[in-house]
Amino acid sequence: MSNMAYVLDWYTNKNVVLEMKDKEVLSSLKAGDKIVYETTDQTGSNALTIGTFLGHTVPTDRKGIFHRILAGDEKKFFEEQQVFSLQIFPLFKKMFKKYFSTSTPVTARYHVFADQIYFYFYAEERYVFSDFVKELRQTLNKNIFLFQVGARDMVKMSPATDCIVGCNGIQLCCKSTRPLPSIEIENIVLQNLEWRDIEKLKGRCGKLKCCLMYELEQYAEESKKFPPKGSEVCLKSNCEMCGFVTSYNIMTNDVSVRTKDGWFFRVPVALISAIKK
Repeated sequence: MSNMAYVLDWYTNKNVVLEMKDKEVLSSLKAGDKIVYETTDQTGSNALTIGTFLGHTVPTDRKGIFHRILAGDEKKFFEEQQVFSLQIFPLFKKMFKKYFSTSTPVTARYHVFADQIYFYFYAEERYVFSDFVKELRQTLNKNIFLFQVGARDMVKMSPATDCIVGCNGIQLCCKSTRPLPSIEIENIVLQNLEWRDIEKLKGRCGKLKCCLMYELEQYAEESKKFPPKGSEVCLKSNCEMCGFVTSYNIMTNDVSVRTKDGWFFRVPVALISAIKK
C-alpha cells in the first residue's frame, strides 16, 4: 500500500484513496497539499475534483485516479475563488436563514471544475429549495449547489471553529482528518455514566464526545469482573443478605445492590457472589 495517497475531498469531505504510479511524486507530497484527481460524480460520470493530502492512511473504500498536484496559476485561481466564496457566504447565510430558520449555514466553497459555488448547511430536516435557489441565483448570477452536512461535518468544515479547542485542550475531534468513531448509548452505560447530564457528555457538534471511546476497551475488559446489572447476588459472609445489582463502579470496585425489601447497600465486588439458578 506504499504507492497509495490518502486525501480528504475538498467538496464532499469524504476520505478517498488514490493509486500513485509515480513514487517520486508521492514522496514529495506534504500533509495539506491540494491534489487534482478523477472520481465518479453524482451522475455516474468521471469528473475532476480536488482533495487535501492527509499524510497518513485512513480506512476507506472510495477510490480516485491521481492527475496532478495543484500548483502555480491553477492553485492561485483556486485560492482566490475560495476567498471570494467566503466573502459572499454572509449574504447566503442571511437569505438562507430567512427561508429556513431552523438551519445552520456552515460555509461556502467554489468548485473550480464544475464552476459552481457549494453552500454547506446543517439541518435535521429536509427542505424544498426551489424558491430559494431561484432568488439566490438571480442575486449572485452564479451556478450554485446546496450541500447538507451532518453534525460533525458542520463543525469540521466551519471556519468559525478553527481556533476552538476541545475538552483535551487541543484541536476539536471534529476538526481532525482521521475517521471519527461512532459513539453509542451503550458506551455510556458501560462506563457507568448514564446518570450524568447527557448534555455534558456532548461535544461541540452536539453528538456524544469522541473521548468516550478512549478507555472503552479497558472498561469492557474490567466489566467482566462484575456481575451483570439485574443479576441476583448475596454477601459471602451472610447468605441471607441478598439483592439485585443496580450498578457497579469500575474505578472503586464497588457494586450497588437493592434488596428485595427495597434497601440499598454498596459493597466491594470481592465480598459478593452470584446466586446461581
